[in-house]
Amino acid sequence: MIKFKLTMVLLILALVSNAQNVPVTWKKDFTGAIKWQKVSALGNYLVGTSNALLYVDQDTGKIIWSNPEFKNLNEGDVSQVGNSPLISVNQGTTVNMIDPFSGESKFDSKRAGINEIKDQMIMYSSNAILVSGRTFNNKDILILSSLTNGKTLWELEDDFGRLITASDVSSSEILIVTLYNNYKINTQSGELIWKNDTSDANKELNKLGALGSLMKQAAANVAQDMDFNIQFYKNPFEPIFYIASEKEGRAKTNGFSSSVSNGGPTYHTTYTAFSLKDGNRIWKKDLDVNGKMGQLYFHEKGLVILPDDDLNTKINLYDYNTLEGLWGKKGKGIKIKGGVYDYLEIGKGLILISKKPNNKNFITFLDLNSGSLAFEDPIKIEGEVLFGEMTPSGLLYMTSSEVNVLNISSGKTIIDKEIRTNPSLIDQNEDLLYAYDNSSSTIKILDKKTGLVRKLGNAINFEGKEFPSSISIRDNGILISSSQNLALVDYSGKTIFQTYLEAPREPGIIRALRYAQAIRAAYIGAVSYAGAAAYQSAANDINKENQAAGTMVSGIGKAYEDLGNQATDFAKKSWQMANARLKATKEADDYVVILSQVEETNYLMKVSKNTGKIESRIDLGKDREPSYAMDGVTGSVFYQTNTNEITSYKF
Repeated sequence: MIKFKLTMVLLILALVSNAQNVPVTWKKDFTGAIKWQKVSALGNYLVGTSNALLYVDQDTGKIIWSNPEFKNLNEGDVSQVGNSPLISVNQGTTVNMIDPFSGESKFDSKRAGINEIKDQMIMYSSNAILVSGRTFNNKDILILSSLTNGKTLWELEDDFGRLITASDVSSSEILIVTLYNNYKINTQSGELIWKNDTSDANKELNKLGALGSLMKQAAANVAQDMDFNIQFYKNPFEPIFYIASEKEGRAKTNGFSSSVSNGGPTYHTTYTAFSLKDGNRIWKKDLDVNGKMGQLYFHEKGLVILPDDDLNTKINLYDYNTLEGLWGKKGKGIKIKGGVYDYLEIGKGLILISKKPNNKNFITFLDLNSGSLAFEDPIKIEGEVLFGEMTPSGLLYMTSSEVNVLNISSGKTIIDKEIRTNPSLIDQNEDLLYAYDNSSSTIKILDKKTGLVRKLGNAINFEGKEFPSSISIRDNGILISSSQNLALVDYSGKTIFQTYLEAPREPGIIRALRYAQAIRAAYIGAVSYAGAAAYQSAANDINKENQAAGTMVSGIGKAYEDLGNQATDFAKKSWQMANARLKATKEADDYVVILSQVEETNYLMKVSKNTGKIESRIDLGKDREPSYAMDGVTGSVFYQTNTNEITSYKF
């Protein structure tokens, strides 16, 4: 064993010695001591010094902008605002939102009179930031701040409790849904077009005058740190929106009584319909349905309500006008096993995905025309469904732990022995799906047309107690990899290479690299068939290092899609930025970067995906935790080589 390890060390040493050093792209001295550096998910390279916050051009080292107001910040004080390019700078109780393209502050919480920010949303059509929070007098406030000049377009002080959501109705109108009220506002003038009560309870409190206002204020104070389930839906057929609110207890109308087997509380969900034109309520009485809030589907005949009610869920179709239940015996709905937490729209039906309290998951098919379930018994599955696609052989579905194909007609799964895997270990093209099967340690190929599965090559086990964490289809085979291992299996099943580089002894060294690689994985997921699942998997990895960036990446697909349809200047620049990142991801897909330690020296190594050989290296010295940042999309590495000096390289 000792001889084997010595041979491995000598082999790695020889490989590293033969690899070329990556040339220096630029070297720059900064004014002030460098405290931290990082690359945001959208590619902003930020450097925090004792004198300023700087945005630096990755390719040239040129300072695009420098803001001395934000000097001596900690890395945790600077983050990305949701899934937008905006940069949030926190200084005590003051929050500034910075335009990354100019370095200008587009929102200053202190100047706006906000003591505490609760929520913020980028309204791309309005070219503005909507911020909700509490004033220094502890009152609710909503502010719309211009992304053009950072000025407050308007502000609204009212007892609204909490911001639930906001939606651009047009380039000049915005719909805002809060805990107590709904508002339709002219985005430029701040004119209140209409306001109404979110619920009957708020209407009753308003009748109590000053006492009601006091009670709402007290409830709002509690609501600031409280978790509650309120959802907003917009009708795709009519100018109508719905607000759903989950509450404890049984429904007073509609629905059927339900119970929880473990003796816990029961729940019901109330749906209220509003006119988008004037804010008036559509129904005389709310639709009240038993069960926790699950899913809602807009059918041409009415609302399909799919509660998440543990054991005794009943699903139903409710007429848009009369709220009459249209499915099941006497219109009381159809019983389904478990609570519905997701669905997939397939032709004239819905694949319903449900779960019991014991974490048992099920799939069943709902025929929307007949209002009936196609299977006598739902299909039991392992893990939560993350992705589904109709193929010639049936419904191909992926869960957090397996892949299988469901025959919609028979309700039977086609693959006798499901493929045990996870989303990051799946890649596919139009005809074939490739997955690393954890149970057999082999690559499995699923033919989408026939549903047949075959094995590709022999078992592959990684060294260093690692397991594969990603897979990708390449011209010359299937590549599987982890942080320190990679292997390529050609399409005949032959293992072309298997490379292993020992991990550094100090785990903290690898944090920046993993963060960069997780962001890159999210962009790769944008162009894959299983993009949503790949995004979620990457977002989970990023969350371990940076929650704000993880949130951004999990929503990057939607953000990218929405930005392409906007006309405002900030939206266009944001779209161009995201588009450039996606393009760069596609163009630089021939290597992986592995961090390893050889004779106490830390190296970032560029390893070819085609040959498994080390092509080049960056020497990070012998520090226990060298200060470096990396952009996993562009391959740029920024290494702090002195107190105020950064040396840049590019793979």
